[in-house]
Amino acid sequence: MLLNKTNMAQSLVLCFSLIFLTNCAPTTIKENWNNTVELVSSGVVSIQTDVPVSFDGKWNSSGYGTGFIVDSKRGIILTNRHIVTPGPVTAKAILINNEEIDLTPLYIDPVHDFGFYRYDPSQIKYLQPHQFKLSKKKPSVGQEIRIIGNDAGQKISILDGTIARLDREAPAYGRGRYNDFNISYIQAATASSGGSSGSPVINIQGEVVALNAGGQSKSANAFYLPLEKINIALKKLQTNEQIYRGTIQTTFIVKPYAELQRLGLNNTLEVKYREQFPDVLGLLVVNSIIPESSASKSLEVGDILLDLNGQSIAEFSTLETNINNNVGQSIKLAVLRRGELLSLQVDVDDLDTITPSSYLKFDGGIFHNLSYQQARHYNKPIKGVYVANSAGSFKHAGLPHNSVITEFNGVHVDTVEEFNNQLKLIKNGTKVHLRYFNLNNPNTSNYALVEVNSTWFEFSFCKKDAALGHWPCSQSMQLSEPDLVVTDTTNKPAMKISDHIEDALVEVSFSSPYSIQGRSGSSIKTGTGVIVNIEKGLVVVARNVVLSSLGDVDLTFNNRLEVKGKVEYIHPLHNLALVSFKPESVAKIALAQVSLSKTSIKKGDRILQMGLNYDGVVEYRETNVDTIDELWLKQFEAPQFIERNIEVVNLINPNLSADGILLNEANEMTAFWTIFNERNGDGVNTLMAGITVDYIAELIEFYESKNPIYSIDLNLTTIAPVNALKMGLPEEWLVKSTEQNSSTGKLLIVYNVAKSSKSAEIFKRGDILLSINDTPVSSFRQVELLSQSPELKVTYFSEGKVYSDTLTTARLTGNDIEQVFYWSGLYLHTPHRAAQQQGNVGEDGVYVASYRYGSPATRYGLYAMQRIVEIDGQAIKNTDDFVKAVKGKKHQESVLIKTLDFRNTSGVITLRVDNNYWPFYEIKYKNGHWQKINHLSVTE
Repeated sequence: MLLNKTNMAQSLVLCFSLIFLTNCAPTTIKENWNNTVELVSSGVVSIQTDVPVSFDGKWNSSGYGTGFIVDSKRGIILTNRHIVTPGPVTAKAILINNEEIDLTPLYIDPVHDFGFYRYDPSQIKYLQPHQFKLSKKKPSVGQEIRIIGNDAGQKISILDGTIARLDREAPAYGRGRYNDFNISYIQAATASSGGSSGSPVINIQGEVVALNAGGQSKSANAFYLPLEKINIALKKLQTNEQIYRGTIQTTFIVKPYAELQRLGLNNTLEVKYREQFPDVLGLLVVNSIIPESSASKSLEVGDILLDLNGQSIAEFSTLETNINNNVGQSIKLAVLRRGELLSLQVDVDDLDTITPSSYLKFDGGIFHNLSYQQARHYNKPIKGVYVANSAGSFKHAGLPHNSVITEFNGVHVDTVEEFNNQLKLIKNGTKVHLRYFNLNNPNTSNYALVEVNSTWFEFSFCKKDAALGHWPCSQSMQLSEPDLVVTDTTNKPAMKISDHIEDALVEVSFSSPYSIQGRSGSSIKTGTGVIVNIEKGLVVVARNVVLSSLGDVDLTFNNRLEVKGKVEYIHPLHNLALVSFKPESVAKIALAQVSLSKTSIKKGDRILQMGLNYDGVVEYRETNVDTIDELWLKQFEAPQFIERNIEVVNLINPNLSADGILLNEANEMTAFWTIFNERNGDGVNTLMAGITVDYIAELIEFYESKNPIYSIDLNLTTIAPVNALKMGLPEEWLVKSTEQNSSTGKLLIVYNVAKSSKSAEIFKRGDILLSINDTPVSSFRQVELLSQSPELKVTYFSEGKVYSDTLTTARLTGNDIEQVFYWSGLYLHTPHRAAQQQGNVGEDGVYVASYRYGSPATRYGLYAMQRIVEIDGQAIKNTDDFVKAVKGKKHQESVLIKTLDFRNTSGVITLRVDNNYWPFYEIKYKNGHWQKINHLSVTE
């Protein structure tokens, strides 16, 4: 069929169009995007952040994000607010060529999710980074975009997408966390994930059209922040102008016209606003108001906002601009309420004054003013002390994280400054009444009784300094220890001696401030103790309760009186500890002292089990001894004390809800019925058994004599005679063992020997211990009693032969630890006995017991269960070497650290010291008390 000229021309145009679309377009666009990405990528940086303290709903942590250079001359990087963070932060940026530059917080918006870091441009030596241009044009639906960022932790990732919406509601990240509001977001499906926060969203010209802020985990949707307010803030920063941000403490939401009609909007107003704002599909409606604010006195939820100071309002940007221009003044609002037009006057508050800019560090916790962000979640006035991190005595009192203190020591506290002033007035050790509410039930006023404790942790007040770029702290001075009860020794109150043996039982509570020696310091351990000396106030308790000599002890008598105790002695080998109380402090309470039986407990003995249950109430049970057998416990992954080399008493049908004592028919204590812990997967398994009374008598003797305990440092277990004979043991040794101790019927074999001990020079796993000083041994108790001298003659069977050697024993004392260091977020001490015994590590170096999140330790990967053995080429043999090596290190100075793990695998870590947020101090046991020593460092 013939075509006319017009049809032919149209066909040719269509043909050329199709050819262009199918052949030319993809190549051209691809090349353009490649060129664009190549041009701008040098201006994108990966940001590593370390948040040293919990603040405003964000936990102390280490993380990463993205930023991009918007002023290369002044050194300004744009990123998200939640990357700059509302509180203290240490950050650095990594450029595309792997150069690192230090970042200092420059500005965060009080509400919206954008902020700026600054850097020193002279730090960049080998790259001329691209400076991004912020587009002045608004993006459009259907516009193709690219995101260049640190997606999913990758240094540079490029994601493509198409803008789908310009009016999405600000994303909600959860109650109690940061959430943007009073703004419309841009949406596209780019499937960006963690680490891409703060990435530039660019057009094909390489201009930034939006700021990547967040996304949905269960979809490909990503959310971007518009640039209008970012542009304004950047210009003011570049010209050193103040950025004014106001608020009427009200959250608005966009409602479509169909819903507005149900709220009272008439047809006349709808036509007016549709014509005036054709691109806007609704109006702003009051969604929530902060109680006790100026707006709460006039506005109501559901009010439709029509105009502000005579200017029609239909979207967030105009509303915010007007509010920002009237900080400290009043504005007139016209609203429609259930069809009635109202004219209202509202005061505009300064957002900077209601944004927390200081915090208090006390007893391991972090406190600051309740923020606007959190007040919105609680629907509470912006006042009160926000508990960003509950720790120490506040946590033990039941105060949860993210709660708000409203009253302390009978005084209303609206600010952290008022709270700090009250704490300084209270003597250390005083119990204080406190009222608070929490996020789950903000309308309920809760009560707590908190014991003020400034012994273990820093007590300081820290305030933001924009010029310095960090939050310097000043020490808060507190009154000294509480007034001691002065006892007139001439008129000393008579002790009330009870005839009831249950009055010898005491509830003992212990809390350790630090996670050391393989144990967590986050909880209170409680168990039953027994008074063994009234005059001296001595109480025996399980070592599984009193974990260490470093901590706080409380004793409760008769379920009525609580007094402070002191750790006197930690048994180096067994699950026993000795604590004391001042007898005059319990003069009004009837006490009893147990009598220790001289007769050994035996299988089948009739006994009375007596102890305190979880409520501190005495419980009794008559039963019989079932067995006296070896106790074998599974050791923990993190080396910590665990009972070894002991036979314990097991009962027939025991009461497992009460620990305490076992009494014979003469009402004498024959065993200490107590708690033992062992590993159960990743948790703890608890069992109960009895420690015979001879161990208790020995504990008291070692404490009073101050003599050391000597140990052969072997982890032993039992072996049947038949198995020993199969290994080739001469039968004569079996006869000798039986003649010496006919009741055991077994022999002792080495299960493990610590490599750091002298025993490792003689013994190996699988050796059979035959005699000590020529006395045949076949029980754990025998070995322990015969080992109490610096040197021993040991006879043992090893791989078919009998040997004799001289062994130097380990000298142990009742003070399990004498120093703990806190440095760069690490808790360190000498390698403790459990690490040497169970981890087979040596005594050299300092042991990393635990670490804090958001610290240099976590940033550079220096974790627990390692030993620091070298710093900057200097060998670290002991704690003195460590102090000399790190004391005086300057802020951000690099330290080269060599470590050894339990496999003796070496590691090398380069750590940068942060003296702004991570002080260096030591807790040292001296003259019977723990003292805090600050190792001051040069900060600049």
